[in-house]
Amino acid sequence: MGFLGLIEIDVDRLQYEVISDQSRLKLTRLIRSLCNCEDSNLQLLRQNRYVNLANNVLGKPIYVLESDDMGDYQMAEHSWHFGEVELIMRRPNTTKLIEILADMIQDRLLDVDEVNGILSEDGSSVQFEMNQMNTVSVHVTPIEQIDEVDDSEEHPNIRKLILRMENALSNEDYSGVLHASASVFETLAKDVIGLASVENQTLAGFFQGYRNRSNLPESVLDYILEIYRKRNMEPLAGHGSTLPPSIDREEAIVLAEMTKTFVRLERKLAMPQV
Repeated sequence: MGFLGLIEIDVDRLQYEVISDQSRLKLTRLIRSLCNCEDSNLQLLRQNRYVNLANNVLGKPIYVLESDDMGDYQMAEHSWHFGEVELIMRRPNTTKLIEILADMIQDRLLDVDEVNGILSEDGSSVQFEMNQMNTVSVHVTPIEQIDEVDDSEEHPNIRKLILRMENALSNEDYSGVLHASASVFETLAKDVIGLASVENQTLAGFFQGYRNRSNLPESVLDYILEIYRKRNMEPLAGHGSTLPPSIDREEAIVLAEMTKTFVRLERKLAMPQV
């Protein structure tokens, strides 16, 4: 029996998992190379297979190729498929993307080790495994097992930062909620920009670049920058202090919920661009 879909617990774990645009580009390049063929008709058939597999997961119509009497295809067919191949890895949200990759690995359209390598380089908590029965399984690392990081120096997993934020809220550490929220925004912004040059910069240092690339409304981006600046001034959020924190429970609850919403929105709002 082959891959039948993600189990409920993994769908829940993937809620805040972000697969960067850079990794999506690498996966697209991999698909391009696997479709490439000197025989243009054979190349089209390969492209059609990848496109339809992704469309099936996304609930989009299946594209059925129809050749002419000579077994050839119109130029428009080739052009349409070239465009669609570029969108396979960009259209889906994280959950659907993982399902598409699993289906492609299951059908031997992608190599499991190559896909795992790309995701590992991205710091993703997702890995695929092909067992002796040639069945693909998806492993999503439980958030408790993701390594802790010093987010002032490393690029942490967003899921881990959200757990840190929720734990701080449960412990009534409202300054900690603010600190974790600002770290989420900084990490999200680095994922959106996708450039190594910003990895060691603070959010304030590259925020204009993020503003230019982000799909979030200007008012939301202003709010994110305000939260980041507030972290650097709030006692016990960005630095030690003998002064009591000013952030209260109600503000911390709103901040935690807004942070999780903005993570989801950033990815969803990227979809109309394609």
